[in-house]
Amino acid sequence: MHIFSIIIPHHNIPELLQRCLDSIPDVPEVQVIVVDDNSSEQKVDFEHFPGLSRTHTQCILDKQGGGAGHARNIGLRNADGKWLVFADADDFFTKNAFDILKNHKDDKEDIILFKSNSVDSDSLIPANRFEDLNLAIDDVLSGRLSAKEAILKRPGPVCKMFRRSYIAQKDIWFDEVIASNDMMFVTKATCWCNDNAVTVYDDILYTVTTRTGSLTEERKTNPNNFLCRLGVQIRCNKFLEDYPQFRKEPIIVRLLLARKFGAKTFLRAFWLIIRKGAFFSGFGVFMKSVRNHIF
Repeated sequence: MHIFSIIIPHHNIPELLQRCLDSIPDVPEVQVIVVDDNSSEQKVDFEHFPGLSRTHTQCILDKQGGGAGHARNIGLRNADGKWLVFADADDFFTKNAFDILKNHKDDKEDIILFKSNSVDSDSLIPANRFEDLNLAIDDVLSGRLSAKEAILKRPGPVCKMFRRSYIAQKDIWFDEVIASNDMMFVTKATCWCNDNAVTVYDDILYTVTTRTGSLTEERKTNPNNFLCRLGVQIRCNKFLEDYPQFRKEPIIVRLLLARKFGAKTFLRAFWLIIRKGAFFSGFGVFMKSVRNHIF
């Protein structure tokens, strides 16, 4: 059995995937699982697919086209490491990331959160993604925030170590949807974990990138992406009703954001919110924000 299983979904960006793999040591204790999500033969040379020449990397070429959540679930089924670590193909690990991971391989917690760098993918000029995550970790270390609250401020799987046996015991999987496939995975893992089984460190483990064409950027222009994210947020808020100590996203704010996609998307969003009975979900957070802005 490996110590770490690194799971990387991939779609049509082989050069960036290679960069990500180059940041991961090819050593026996690190299992790397790359799951290709039905990439195009026009964009990917499958005979020379990144990772094929690595000794401890498994490349799974999936043709279903189920998206990143489906690819991550395939990775979970093939992982055998003590710890699960996730990466996106257009990101990469810091130079000392695996020294940091090794320092925590015998930790007793089930979820460990680390800080992140952020750069433009092409120029490597510093960017400001995940700045809220780093500030949240500072707040935990100074006693102003709990470790769980810090994770839920940025409920994605990167910058974290998950104990694989814990994830398997709780039977937690990624949503197989076109956007926000990771929100419920991280939210469930965090909420179901004992408070003393979650911790944070100020070590910088990972570098997230900004890139035209990424799913993060697509949510700004694609109405279907937006509506999918809205649906997942509604489900997440419903789940968090059993955990009132954690902040719910104001759904009315999401409705207001739908206006930029036009009347059709706004009406679809409105109908989805009404059908799910979510119009007032997170409304208290919204009103508190309004009062703070006014006064």
